[in-house]
Amino acid sequence: MNRELLEKPFDTAQIKQREGSFGNTLDYVEAHVVIQRLNDAFEGDWSFEIIKHEILGEEVVVLGKLAAEGQNKMQFGNTTITKSEESGATVSLGDDLKAAATDSMKKCATLLGVGLHLYGENNKTGNL
Repeated sequence: MNRELLEKPFDTAQIKQREGSFGNTLDYVEAHVVIQRLNDAFEGDWSFEIIKHEILGEEVVVLGKLAAEGQNKMQFGNTTITKSEESGATVSLGDDLKAAATDSMKKCATLLGVGLHLYGENNKTGNL
């Protein structure tokens, strides 16, 4: 495991921002950036699987497991179900499940050190 590479801060060009809860602005990196970091640190020898998923009201929740070099990290991910503005019907539950799975994978990666600088003292509202 290349811990130095896993924990290396992302370049500012890789860090995006979005509105979070309570009007906070959150820093994050896109999934493909996290995947590339994992590929580089583990030379592609890692895996991610969905352990469980649930639909809880208007939210999709996923429990995922990232495995690499004998370590297993599990974390939840979630997203709000996307509804049509016109009809209120669910747009694509499959896309919502993928979004929650991506959130889970990125959160698992933080348990290995990926993107931890986004949560540091200087960025109390960070979110991978």
